[in-house]
Amino acid sequence: MIVSFLVFVFALFLVLGAYLLATHGSDKKRARLQKRLSEALLHSAHTEDIDVVLARNELMSEIPWVNRTMINIQATFHLKRMLDQADLHITPSRVLMFSFMAGILGGLAASVLTVFIPLMILAGVVCAALPLAHVWWKRKKRFDAFLEQLPDALDLVSRALSAGHAFSEALHMVSEEMPEPIATEFRKAYEEQNLGLSVKLALENLTQRMPLLDLKMCVTAVLIQRETGGNLAEILEKVAYTIRERFRILGDLKTLTTSSRLSAWLLCALPIFVALAVTVLNPEYMSVLWKDPRGHYLIAAALFMQITGMLIVRKILKIQI
Repeated sequence: MIVSFLVFVFALFLVLGAYLLATHGSDKKRARLQKRLSEALLHSAHTEDIDVVLARNELMSEIPWVNRTMINIQATFHLKRMLDQADLHITPSRVLMFSFMAGILGGLAASVLTVFIPLMILAGVVCAALPLAHVWWKRKKRFDAFLEQLPDALDLVSRALSAGHAFSEALHMVSEEMPEPIATEFRKAYEEQNLGLSVKLALENLTQRMPLLDLKMCVTAVLIQRETGGNLAEILEKVAYTIRERFRILGDLKTLTTSSRLSAWLLCALPIFVALAVTVLNPEYMSVLWKDPRGHYLIAAALFMQITGMLIVRKILKIQI
């Protein structure tokens, strides 16, 4: 039984490792794509009879019939947008394939240890959610890095405008001088307006790619200034100051709630640790919980209450500013 369990667990980690390998190297792929695009545009600049068409290809899968099927499903577009926001160059079909394989292997591994069907389903759902959780984590990490760099980028735009540069040229300066990921997103906005889109549409596309409250506030300030007039450099400088103050308040709140968050994690981990420790110290005493069907119901109820308590504590500690 243990050998079969280890085989399924090894296959599960093999699938997850293949997924991580498939999502690795996004920066290199993006650099190669930008190099090819730059070479094509450079060549077209000296050739009048060649037109370079830049089209957005919503590729959901490398298999044609799967791609046609997934295009008709609205949920796949949300997954594709999440992958783009996480800067993962992988198709939604591959993510779903890895999730399906991980879920099947997780359920089979749990079936070796127990015959309780809800626990097998729960193990399969948890394993199937790991690739999607990785996408969410990469997306959140990229959003956090973008927000951290946003005040400096606004200061750079403000100084460029004060020096007499146009707003589009200020976007180009941010794309050239700021680090990733903010440089990539501002470069896309600059290239969109440079290829014919209005500044309003380019900025709205930027907020769609990075749906962040602080960025929407900046874009709204810029659009209002373009309609009503005013000193845009001073407006952006005040917006950058507001964002920095918001980060400072969030840091203070995080410091004040550190003990509460640590207590919540300890309370959530304590039942699991006690159950595993007693199982190791006295296996016969805990065998009823693991092998008897009534124990399986107790485990399911405990997991449900544990997850509910974690969500409630998280809701209490999450303060919106």
